[in-house]
Amino acid sequence: MVRFVASDSTGLPLKRKQVAQACTRCRRRKKRCFHNNDGHTNGDGLSAEDAAMSALGDGEDETSHTSTDHPAPHPPRFESLPESNRHASRFVGDLSPEAILMEATSLCSTRDVSVRGGLGIWQSREVPRLTSSGSALAVSFPSRGAVQDMLKAYVWKHCLSCSPPPSDYAVLLRIYLEKLDPVFPILGRPLLPPPEDEVGEKVLQQIVSLAAAPDPEATNHLRLSPEGSLLSRHDFSTSLSNSIQAIIDAGVVTDRVFLTRILAALSLYMQPSCPEEADVPALLNNRAIHQMHTLGLQMASSDSHANNQTTRTLFCCLWALDRINSAFYGRACLIHERDVGWDLKDCITAQEPSFRLFLMVVELLDKVIGLYRPGNRQEKEIIIELPIFEQMIVDAGAVRVPSGCLASLEIFYHSVAILSSQSPSENGSTALPAPATNSRRSLAADRITSIVGHEYLGQLSYLPIIPYGVSLSLSVSYRKMRHSNIPMFRSRGKQAFIANTSLLKSLDDTFWTAKTMVTMAEQVLREMNKAVASITQDTGVADSSKKPGLVARRDGELLSASSAGDSIVDDPNRGVGNLSVVETVPDLNIFDHFDPTFDLGAVDTALEGNLDFGTSSNWFDWQQLWG
Repeated sequence: MVRFVASDSTGLPLKRKQVAQACTRCRRRKKRCFHNNDGHTNGDGLSAEDAAMSALGDGEDETSHTSTDHPAPHPPRFESLPESNRHASRFVGDLSPEAILMEATSLCSTRDVSVRGGLGIWQSREVPRLTSSGSALAVSFPSRGAVQDMLKAYVWKHCLSCSPPPSDYAVLLRIYLEKLDPVFPILGRPLLPPPEDEVGEKVLQQIVSLAAAPDPEATNHLRLSPEGSLLSRHDFSTSLSNSIQAIIDAGVVTDRVFLTRILAALSLYMQPSCPEEADVPALLNNRAIHQMHTLGLQMASSDSHANNQTTRTLFCCLWALDRINSAFYGRACLIHERDVGWDLKDCITAQEPSFRLFLMVVELLDKVIGLYRPGNRQEKEIIIELPIFEQMIVDAGAVRVPSGCLASLEIFYHSVAILSSQSPSENGSTALPAPATNSRRSLAADRITSIVGHEYLGQLSYLPIIPYGVSLSLSVSYRKMRHSNIPMFRSRGKQAFIANTSLLKSLDDTFWTAKTMVTMAEQVLREMNKAVASITQDTGVADSSKKPGLVARRDGELLSASSAGDSIVDDPNRGVGNLSVVETVPDLNIFDHFDPTFDLGAVDTALEGNLDFGTSSNWFDWQQLWG
């Protein structure tokens, strides 16, 4: 018969003590009691250790202990442990390899001493210490939840009240429903009636107001309080964007589908206010797609489902926004057809005509993105064939769509056309585009400038695709002005460059890309004025067509000589000196006469790199350099 003798923590046997009375559990099981060695018993006759283990032993039947007479391992005495180790969580026996690692590395483990040498390790749970003030906030609540609770008070006090008064909101809502919602219905038809909860209704008003703010018709309605003064588009949009982001971060929007819509809409319509926010729209798009995957919106549902059409429309919006962000910010696409349960063609066909035409253009953009993926650079020129836009309108059934919406989508179409060709020769800084590329880009750029500046001025759906298209047109005209060897083409490129700079100047109060591009373009025009003045002074050649106080222009208009060095403000024909003197010398390159301290290489990289998706992600660097 093997007898287990109690030992101390060093393994030496303890002196036997007579037990005056066995504990209740041992008496009930008619077992020899080893639990009252130190005489520490509670009111029921149980020792402190036995009381701590009573929950483990009371439910066991007697037959489970007939195979051995030695006591089960029990946790060390609570009195001998530090305060932080008095909450035993589990026992790991010596047969487990984990016990060796725990004993060697864990400060919260204590060896069992119920028998000589022990049977294993007790792993104690660490209890976080309270702060010096005794507050248990950090112990009771996760950090994110605590931050959200503090943020909610700020949201209820400041953010939810940040919305236009009813009279102004009615105008902004009409602009949104007439010009923006038909093209990109991200908010769906819950607009009327509004959501039942107060938070959802306020957020909906804010996002609608933010989307409609760039429209010229909204200029007299940009208020955030009934008695408040009119705000600039920048201040109005920045206040709404910050409020919506705070509401989202506070976690007060609990409907995941509605949250997905708000995140996607904010990604499209939000404009960064500083370089540090340059990547926020792309981040919001990532969060919206994350919610989409969480909800499973990419998985097809049966046609009999009540919300089948609503789900497909929302999925199409997210898919289109993912491609647009890829072009705007040089990001990788996050939604792939191999992971989608819907038939994309069927989803597009089921949409309303305006949105269907928009998605058809996004399909073309999706093909163009493939040209710019890493590893897809070709050794020869590649041009993606594009259908005629007029035929696309007919195929989409959008013949009766208002002309303003069609013109906006045509700008988007021509933007895709500018990007739809790739030539290895463009890697050279002085190379002209390939013949087919040059003609397609030139025609598309001229159409964008004409639509925005003359044909439909003030009638467009002012989505971010409008300034993006103008910025691409600016890059095309800059290449022509920068690299052409023929004075006639240099002059034509210069006129287009001035016109596009003027258009972007009219949009820079709202759109981040417009502001960044305008800053660089104006710097170039100022340097051109200085170079023209320097060349004229050095050569002593004067234009014979000059009149006192006036400078004659090629197109017959007159420009004050004193304003020749001013930057572009409103008139596209202002902001550059008379280049007729320079054009008389074909081999004279005005860019060679720029101030050496002017970083022309950075301008080339930025303006020409705008035609490449990989560079368009550097808005942060551009604004830091030029803004």
